[in-house]
Amino acid sequence: MSGTAASPRMLPTLTGVRGIAALMVLFYHIRGGMTGFAPPQVISVLGQGYLAVDLFFVLSGFVLWWNYGAQFRAQGARGAPHFIMRRFARIFPLHVAILSAMALFALALLVSGRDPGAHYSFVQLPAHYLLVQNWGFGDRLTWNDPAWSISTEWAAYLLLAVTGGRIARLSPGRWSFPLLIIGLAAGLGAWFAATGRTSIGQDIPATGLLRCLIEFGMGILLCQWWTAQQAGGRTAVIVGTALGFAALGATLLFSLSQPAAIPLIMVAVVILSLQASVAAKPLLAGRIAQWLGDISYAVYLSHFFLWILFKLFFVDDPAMVPPVKIAAFVIMTLAVSHLLHVWLEVPGRRFAQRAGDRLLAAPKQALTESR
Repeated sequence: MSGTAASPRMLPTLTGVRGIAALMVLFYHIRGGMTGFAPPQVISVLGQGYLAVDLFFVLSGFVLWWNYGAQFRAQGARGAPHFIMRRFARIFPLHVAILSAMALFALALLVSGRDPGAHYSFVQLPAHYLLVQNWGFGDRLTWNDPAWSISTEWAAYLLLAVTGGRIARLSPGRWSFPLLIIGLAAGLGAWFAATGRTSIGQDIPATGLLRCLIEFGMGILLCQWWTAQQAGGRTAVIVGTALGFAALGATLLFSLSQPAAIPLIMVAVVILSLQASVAAKPLLAGRIAQWLGDISYAVYLSHFFLWILFKLFFVDDPAMVPPVKIAAFVIMTLAVSHLLHVWLEVPGRRFAQRAGDRLLAAPKQALTESR
């Protein structure tokens, strides 16, 4: 990932953290097959892997402002079309390819006389292709379950495109943004409590969108604050604030509100990862960690469908998958994700970016020719 004009330094630890987070989600979805050999305590820990999505949301807000904040400061709303085109190119090619593979799989089941079930609802398929499925258009997760978060992030991108110029005018005082972050977490926790929900992962079709928007916004605020503090050399303030977020999050987690605690803990994780990125020897900067980060989007989007296929062809009892087969699945997923990244995701992004650039340049060219 690259920085803004004012902050050009690479942040390798964030890339490595993204790879670890993708693996956490993978093991969350396959943990049911590990109950035959893994202790209950391990299964319980893996069952918390869904919280990596909250880390993704904060990371996304941070990284996008890190990359596009200068553009919004310089151009305001005029920078929105370029931003949206870039984000479309980043997420849609791989999403459409995997969703299409799942649609072909469901059609094959129908042709063979088997009922694909409500999970493969063709009525809902258009919403999934447009990535609006988690905008209140359904009451359950269907098709590629992990894509619900990509749907909510797409909404966050569109909202940022509209508001980016205004956000760029906010003044990141030393304590104003941390207080805003705490306020957003408290508001999210209060909303969950008011609706009778105790877990941040509860009822995703109804809660996922707000969860994403709040945490994505925290990431944007964090980027502006951290950049200002880093430029001022206030390392002690940065680390102290991270520890304060972690302590407050832990207090809320064990006594009051998990939905308010998790965002604060993830903000602390991101801050500490940022400090690790700018250290003399950044953590997770090795080749394997960076590779995992690079293919993390492919891992995240593909593993759910790959697990369905793997169980169909290689597993007799979905609740008793041997350790060797679990290891084989993880290796297979990483290999397939690498190929998807190299052969589909990156070329698809480049093609979509070029098409978007031509589309944005067409009105200017027509105006020039008319003169």
